[in-house]
Amino acid sequence: MSWQNFILSAVIRRQQNATMKLTPEHRFKRQRKFMAMDIGKPNKTVTCTTDELAGVKVEWLAAKGINISPSTPVCVYCHGGAFIMGGMNSHRQMCSELAAQANISVLMVDYRLAPEHPFPAAPEDAMSVYLALIEMGYESRNIIIAGDSAGGNLALTTLQKLRDDNKPTPAAAILFSPWLDLSHNSQSFTDNKQKDVLLNKTLLEEAVAMYAPKLPRNDPRISPLNANMANLPPLLIIASRAEVLLDDATALHHKIQELHGDSTYLEWTNPPHAFPVMSRFLPEARDALKQSAAFITEHIA
Repeated sequence: MSWQNFILSAVIRRQQNATMKLTPEHRFKRQRKFMAMDIGKPNKTVTCTTDELAGVKVEWLAAKGINISPSTPVCVYCHGGAFIMGGMNSHRQMCSELAAQANISVLMVDYRLAPEHPFPAAPEDAMSVYLALIEMGYESRNIIIAGDSAGGNLALTTLQKLRDDNKPTPAAAILFSPWLDLSHNSQSFTDNKQKDVLLNKTLLEEAVAMYAPKLPRNDPRISPLNANMANLPPLLIIASRAEVLLDDATALHHKIQELHGDSTYLEWTNPPHAFPVMSRFLPEARDALKQSAAFITEHIA
């Protein structure tokens, strides 16, 4: 464990302990306000451009020398935040680093959040942005889709729906600590209850109640771990051994392997949930982004 991870994890644990003493309503408001803060500045070599595709707000982060056009590769990124918080500000710094390292453009999707916009708003927005790129002339072999936590859920559900609808699927996908089974019955919720400094079952249950109040928790439309994993593009899955969602990541990897699909799984020992997003602070996160950039370079056309 790096000393940066030791300190950051201690700070996060202290904040979360205080947060858990609040009422659910105050907890939600406090966390959403924090995730809306402009947490980190983007890489200086990356240009940031706001845009709108298919009625969805997006932001382009283009590496130096990369022109935003259908002839250049792009990574469509769905941010985390349990479907109820997060956005451009919370993920701009990390996405700019990924754009710089992979020498591509990253397209952040500012999808609609629950509870104001419950399911299926978020997956509809992710799908709409991807299909808009195809309509603009982007070739699927030049597109990567990625996301962390709830964003990893959206990335996987987008892949599955594209396949089921016989639409062109992207060249590959990257999932950071994906939240894939909203029933929360896996063993890692027990094993890592005391280790995970960021998430717990209570927080996730509250988020699900806002995101999909009318659906069974095991419905494959919101729990893509229960859906068909056949004929998906190559996946890179990154997780921490200390997070309660560890089994979501490992189960996905094993299911794809059982179907003889292409899945690469990388695991770090102690960093927080969705740690690649914390590249401003953690060497473990920077290492994960470096390997993610190499994966993109390997699979993009």
